[in-house]
Parts: sequence; C-alpha cells; structure tokens
Amino acid sequence: MKTIVPLISALATLTVSSALAQTTYTDPLGDNYGGPEVDISSVTVFNDASNITFKVNMNPAADLGVNHYANYEIGIQVGNGAGGQTAINGTYGTGNPAAGNPYGNAVGISTGENFFIGSFLDSPGNYSGGAQLYSYSAVAGWTQIGGTAPITEIYTGTPSTAFTFSLASLGLTVGSSFNFDVYTTFGSPQGAYDALDNNGLGSGTAPYSGGTYDSATAPGSTFATTIYTIQAAPEPGTCALLGLGALGMMGSLRRRHAK
Repeated sequence: MKTIVPLISALATLTVSSALAQTTYTDPLGDNYGGPEVDISSVTVFNDASNITFKVNMNPAADLGVNHYANYEIGIQVGNGAGGQTAINGTYGTGNPAAGNPYGNAVGISTGENFFIGSFLDSPGNYSGGAQLYSYSAVAGWTQIGGTAPITEIYTGTPSTAFTFSLASLGLTVGSSFNFDVYTTFGSPQGAYDALDNNGLGSGTAPYSGGTYDSATAPGSTFATTIYTIQAAPEPGTCALLGLGALGMMGSLRRRHAK
C-alpha cells in the first residue's frame, strides 16, 4: 500500500498541473504611492486551451474588503503595438480615439496599447466586483469586448483579485506572445500608484498631482521583457477525463491490493 499512494498522488498532481501553463512576475513591496491595497506584490498569468487568467497579488498587509476603491488595470501590447493607442492622458470613455484608456486614467503604452483590462473590487454587502476587456482602433477608439467578467477575490492574508477572458477575445492562440503591464490606480484622471514593470514608481510625480505613467519609457521599466506566451494545454474536458482515469486506476490498484 505504501507504493500505491505516492503513485496516485503523482497522477493527481500531473492531472492538475497539465491543465495550466503559468508564469509569475514579481514586484518589490513598498515601491508605490498610497496604501498596501495598491501595492502589487506579483502577478500570475496562466492559460488553458480556451481562456487566460490574470491574478493580481497585493501586499499581504492589504485588506481588500475594507479598502476596495482602487482599480486594477492591465495594458496589453500585441504585434509591437501596431494600431494601438499611443496617447496617455486622463480622457475618459469608449468610442473616442483620443481617450488614453476607457477608465480615463493617465497610464498607458506610448508604443501602442492594443487591449486594456479594467477591474474593480467587491464592496462587501453592496455590489460585486468585475473586470472589463477593451480593444482599441484608431477609428472607433476603445470598444468593450463582451460583458463584465466576474472576479475571484481574497480580501486578507494573501489578498488578490483574479479574472478570466477567452483567448479568442484577445486574438490569442498557442504560441502567441504579448507584452503587458499592470497598474493600480483610483479615479480619472489619476495615474499609476504602482506598476508591475517598475520597482521605483514612488520617486516620480504623484499620480494625484498630474503624474502620468508610460510603461514604454518610464525609467527602470521592464515592459520590453515582460512577455507572456500562450502555451499548449489540454481542453478542460480532457483534464477531467485524465482525472477520472487516475481515479479508476486508484480503484483498480486498491482492488488488487485487497485480493
């Protein structure tokens, strides 16, 4: 029996891990303006065969249930930014080619931002948080793709917010790569209180005093090398079948042991 349990554990681990390809990008703590709820500790990105998930992890001192007013935004560049938004300003709204991003925050990518994700947290007892995906064109400006996606949120201990979109909505397939940055901020027209790709944001002009943030040119930014590549992964149904197969093997081994 001692040889059976490790085998089944290994099979179970393989079943879970084979479903996802993931990368974690870290950011130093304390390199931000504001409190711990806007201090990014890391961001994990992972995909299965159909979807991509972004998990934004915050300073462990944060309480996202109490301090739930920040926005958590992602700027995405594909194809070296061709056709993307290059302006960074506090202009708000969709359908406006001059708007820097649809939430009106002074953050962006001057070499071209093709997609933007804006997310907001739960207000416990009042409303649920959500995440919204937008694409940009020089003619139509920002356009929301689909509806508001739900978030998965951990308030304290290991505070985080996570949200998922389809690969198709971002035009991504296996082997596709994109550059990205993650920003924490508040209402328009404020800039970034923290940025994943920058470990010294707190030394610039304050985001609430007219400070803007450009991932492409900010001193010390690692935007050029912050890249995620879509990995091949089994369909969710395949993973479920693998899991059933592992359980079946467990039952078979147990029956043999009983004999």
